[in-house]
Amino acid sequence: MHLQLGYSDRIIHCLGISIDPTTNKYLLIMQYADGGDLQNYLKTNFKNLTWDDKKKLAFQIADGLNYLHNEDVLHRDLHSKNIVIHENNAKITDFGISKIQNDQNSTVYMGHFGVIPYMEPKHIYSFGVLMWEISSGYPPFKDSDDKVSLGFTINNGTREITIPGTPIEYENLYKNCWNKEPGQRPVIYEILNEFKRMNIGIESIKEIGLDSQDKNLDDLCRS
Repeated sequence: MHLQLGYSDRIIHCLGISIDPTTNKYLLIMQYADGGDLQNYLKTNFKNLTWDDKKKLAFQIADGLNYLHNEDVLHRDLHSKNIVIHENNAKITDFGISKIQNDQNSTVYMGHFGVIPYMEPKHIYSFGVLMWEISSGYPPFKDSDDKVSLGFTINNGTREITIPGTPIEYENLYKNCWNKEPGQRPVIYEILNEFKRMNIGIESIKEIGLDSQDKNLDDLCRS
């Protein structure tokens, strides 16, 4: 999957393939990320992050999802361990169970409950959870030990509570993203447009050409 994608600043790219001489297994040589994964990055650096920094990270992940959508790729395992940080910028990685999306009506299988707090097999839902995690500095439902019960309660609409001090426009966006009804979630270009409207210290946001988006992919992009 990595080798099929073109270049984007928002994803980690495969630089080559090698073979482990002791196991004869193939190895992927990936781009280096100096900040580790998002979960550990937040744990280490959260106190030093401004809201501008947090919004930038969330925007960069959304921009990466937009790139994948435009390449007709479904990641299928989006969570904070599969986002890495390089030079304080977020990049999506680990396409191990990704698939090319050729049929907008096909379903996505996550396998059992997957990573429970991000369990719904939907890009936009998982992105909303990531936005919340960026706002809090820690994984959702981190104190829950009963993963099976948690999976059912999330499926029934349970969500994390808002962190005090979260900007209202940021809160509204992630709540829209994790709406229990997939059809009520924003599509990816609507999310990018919301970040553009926030535009508080996010210098990396460029003009978003919505006319170039395939409106027929709306149902897919809500997923």
